[in-house]
Amino acid sequence: MQIIGTVPVWLLALGMAALIFLFLDVGFRLSHRKPGLDDASPLHAAMLGLVALLLAFAFSMAEDRFTLRRELVTKEANAIGTYYLRAGFLPEPTRGEMRTRLRRYIDLRLEAYAAASDPPHFTRLLEESAQLHAELWSRLDAVAPQLPTGVLILTTQALNEMIDVSAERLSAARNQIPDTIFVLLLIGILGSGLLLGYRPETHARGWFLWGIFALLTTAVMFTLLDLDVPNRGRIRTSQRPLEDLRDQLRSMP
Repeated sequence: MQIIGTVPVWLLALGMAALIFLFLDVGFRLSHRKPGLDDASPLHAAMLGLVALLLAFAFSMAEDRFTLRRELVTKEANAIGTYYLRAGFLPEPTRGEMRTRLRRYIDLRLEAYAAASDPPHFTRLLEESAQLHAELWSRLDAVAPQLPTGVLILTTQALNEMIDVSAERLSAARNQIPDTIFVLLLIGILGSGLLLGYRPETHARGWFLWGIFALLTTAVMFTLLDLDVPNRGRIRTSQRPLEDLRDQLRSMP
């Protein structure tokens, strides 16, 4: 999965399609060198069934993770908005300092999502976010003796929730389908290609059928990767809740 995160998608797709064609051709050549495998068709059907089962399982896992990441964006926006409002209970100048930092914090969260494919930049943004966590907590701690118990509880809970959700989002982004599943899928697809190419009854390669098989399997695999890997591809988690919150807070005092 680390390789997938660094190599361009088009190059990975081209390499996988070429590998599938290679196994199709190997199966075709093998069928004329060692004919007589009467069980090739049933075995091919069984292999395709196994691949379909693994794909369904993998897509289910990826969809659950994608849904969780999407829900956490809304949860984080709500947590930040709640703390921004409860910061109004704090005395000045702490109130203004808190709200200024919260506006910057939202910008950091959006920048970090956009920079997820650039590890050094992403790490720097995470470090700045952690620094803001510490600053917000230290300023709340400094005024805690002056606050009524109820206000202190409300603001502490809101800040703690905001920090916890940021950790949940990072954990959810790193929680991906195990590499073993992708390895099994690749083995199954290549094995299916080998059996599909095994055609001792004909001396012509089925380029059209081979092309359809390679195109469909490659498209399905990379759709799965797009869904599972949050920092690349066309299937991205919408950051609209955070963007709406940023716009809303800019218009507030």
